[in-house]
Amino acid sequence: MGAILCYHGVTAASWPSESTANVPASELESAIQLVQRLGEIVPLTELVDRHRAGRSTRRLVALTFDDAYVTLPLLFRSTVPITVFVTTDATDTGARFWWDRIDDLFVRVPAARWRAFEDTIGLPAAFHTGQPPELGPLRPLRQWILAEYRGRWPDHLEAPLAALEREHGHTTVQRAMTWEEMARFARADAVDVGVHTISHPVLPLLDASAFEHEVAGAFQRLRERIPKAVPILAIPFGLYDAETEARARRAGMRTSLTLANRSLRGVRPDAALPRLSMGRGLRRWKLALRLAVPRSPPRRYPALPSATS
Repeated sequence: MGAILCYHGVTAASWPSESTANVPASELESAIQLVQRLGEIVPLTELVDRHRAGRSTRRLVALTFDDAYVTLPLLFRSTVPITVFVTTDATDTGARFWWDRIDDLFVRVPAARWRAFEDTIGLPAAFHTGQPPELGPLRPLRQWILAEYRGRWPDHLEAPLAALEREHGHTTVQRAMTWEEMARFARADAVDVGVHTISHPVLPLLDASAFEHEVAGAFQRLRERIPKAVPILAIPFGLYDAETEARARRAGMRTSLTLANRSLRGVRPDAALPRLSMGRGLRRWKLALRLAVPRSPPRRYPALPSATS
């Protein structure tokens, strides 16, 4: 099978989240049990090394967790090997991520008030008319932040977002671990730590200097805090192109991970490695099918964000 699973935050009644990217602890444990019946969970570094050497990865699975959410050490009870990818700016302060704040607020705000908020922050009409409706009502805002601000919520939009949170009496509980929390969690032999950049940007939209700062700079900061950190990059938002792969190698990364939603079968040893996105509500039989039936679509890079993509 040879696959890498990609998780984000973990939820429970006391640590809720509206985002489908954050999964209940019970679903995570159930998925781990299923994977262990179908194959073997191994450290990501072992899977990467075997793949790069052209050795079989059949029945091997690695678990990864992006953004180093604080709920991982609080709710994750398994002792299987995992790799946690850290966004260093967020970990500096234990910050909440803008996408969680948006998801959590949207279900609490009346439609007219939400549209007024979008007008206040300047969401262009082209993003409303250009995005496929089936991708959901938050797609225009998300794509605008990715395209216009390279995936970072800008400082000048913080005040209206914070005001909306105060108005509706909600603060997102999901957040990044602090360095102290991350270092404590990383003491476990089963926990590896990898690179998720400094500020979680859309990497293909950066120039060479900014890219080097985001990737090599994040790894340097990680190694200063957590010496066992590994030079593996989890590409933010899964958005990448050929130049992203090449720049990551030049920045010292052993390999890069994407969100191409397929197994490792047929992937070149020197190429970026795909991961299977694990979201809330994924049925066990669907996960078993993903692991058992390799999907090998023609290689193509995801479309970069714009008003119509």
